[in-house]
Amino acid sequence: MPELSSKQAALKASITKSAAIWAVIFGAIIGAIAYAMSSDFGQPIRSLIGVALLVAAAVPIFIWRKNANSAAATCGNCNATFSITRTDRVEKVLSSEPKETREAQPDYSTKVTTWVEEEVETTSTYTCAKCGDIETKVSTHTAKKDEKEEIEPAPVKNKPAPKASVTTSTKGIPKK
Repeated sequence: MPELSSKQAALKASITKSAAIWAVIFGAIIGAIAYAMSSDFGQPIRSLIGVALLVAAAVPIFIWRKNANSAAATCGNCNATFSITRTDRVEKVLSSEPKETREAQPDYSTKVTTWVEEEVETTSTYTCAKCGDIETKVSTHTAKKDEKEEIEPAPVKNKPAPKASVTTSTKGIPKK
């Protein structure tokens, strides 16, 4: 393989690191399950089974993830490996719509959640470090924005009417 540029070497290192992280995570999960399920055996055998399955699972996962990510970073035009990088990303809001949900609470109040739902178009530009080939990919997704929660108090039913106020005055009553 020809000498990699600094950008290509950094991309290769990033892909390798990501593949290793995923391999360790899934390998550890499988090893832990194997360790837990082999409780009929003695401690040294359980440990050996757990480590063996960790490695047995981690190696193919590492190879699979590295190959998949390396293929995604290979230029379709010049076939250079580790040469595709994202050079630009632009997001454009296509539509915006206010949304609301209401949820009854045990105390008869209502939790009102409001937000703005936006449909966003993302345009990503990928450039080959070797031949300069440019590829543009467009995708859309929705996103929540400005989410707020408020509690509306419970309605008051059968509230007694206010009593008429009676004021008494001693004015005008003759003194004895």
